[in-house]
Amino acid sequence: MKKIFNSLFYFFLFPLFIHAVQVTINNLRPRLDINGVIMDAHDGSIQQFKKNRLYYMHAMQYGLCEEPPKYGCDGAGMSSKCGFQMNHNITIWSSPNLTSGSWSYVGNAITVADRPAGVVFRPHLVYNPNTKLYVLIWNYMRWNLPSLYAVAIAETPSGPFRLVNPSLNVSRGGGGKVYIIVFIHLINLFNFLGDFDILVNDDGTGYIVYSQNYYMSVEQLTPDFYYSTGKSYMFEEYFVEAPIFMKKNNIYYILFGWCCCYCMQGSGVLVHRANNPLGPYTLQAGGDLACVTKSDYSLTKVHLTSINGLPTPNQGCEYHNINTTSIVRSQQNYIIKVTNSTGYTTYLWTGDRWQQAPDGIKGHEPQFWTPLNFYENGTIGKIQWLDEFILNV
Repeated sequence: MKKIFNSLFYFFLFPLFIHAVQVTINNLRPRLDINGVIMDAHDGSIQQFKKNRLYYMHAMQYGLCEEPPKYGCDGAGMSSKCGFQMNHNITIWSSPNLTSGSWSYVGNAITVADRPAGVVFRPHLVYNPNTKLYVLIWNYMRWNLPSLYAVAIAETPSGPFRLVNPSLNVSRGGGGKVYIIVFIHLINLFNFLGDFDILVNDDGTGYIVYSQNYYMSVEQLTPDFYYSTGKSYMFEEYFVEAPIFMKKNNIYYILFGWCCCYCMQGSGVLVHRANNPLGPYTLQAGGDLACVTKSDYSLTKVHLTSINGLPTPNQGCEYHNINTTSIVRSQQNYIIKVTNSTGYTTYLWTGDRWQQAPDGIKGHEPQFWTPLNFYENGTIGKIQWLDEFILNV
């Protein structure tokens, strides 16, 4: 009888332990696929849509072109330059545990011919519980024409995705021209829509946070996530991008930082909190989570491995305070929710380390990952550099 009891005990408990895997995440070495090749995957989203199943990454593929010799955005406006080519793919990867060497290439989300022409940035995928479809949204820029958000759908996160709306109608997508100077290039941009993120609330309502002309806004989407309802909230900060929209313990968080056009030095993280997805939002006290004074370089062990890149003047942390830089030399990308077998969720902050490829190839630029620390009052702790850490997946 005792043997039977023990057998039943382990039979029922075994599923609880089989997925309680501790893995090591390393920030000093490039992330590799299952073939040992450096992953060309940037500026995208990573999610586990079903418990104990695969994590899916939908990201930009920049290819084997060389990084600009000085500043990351040198060549902006020139389609032949790295980071601004019209044929960058939106790639799909999967992994059982997020570790380097575990990522499998699934394919391209949508062919270049089947998507609107433009320079693509920041593909993000969400699941819509209303339509039971996966919704992929990306930003694409067209020179001397409005930059837009495109929407595509699929029945699985692996795709293939089908375009359903080439122009998501955010309310601040209309308006006049904006002129910006990117180093020596004068670019005439209409309605400069930039980085964004999507939140799917517990009731299935979708929201988009996005930058337009360097200001940040959040809007409610229609039930299918194809359009905006026009219900919105706008933030006060200027010259900001790279937002993240998340919810934890009934608090809505929107994080974004100072504009950093592929800037080597990285940017900061400003935290805004609210009790409603459409605000009003309050800026977390205590300042930026990632910007530190340049005299605090000793706080980070990151090696600036760029072949010949330079920090971009007056961008990232330097825009707000010329004497500061990012402690993790990264621009905010995405927060991965990692829920282990006990139900505990780690919020894994990820950032792109532009201009820091070990071999000068843009497609080999690395990312920095670190768990966020939340305090009892809902505030988020300062980000610190970690060479590596243990993650319970």
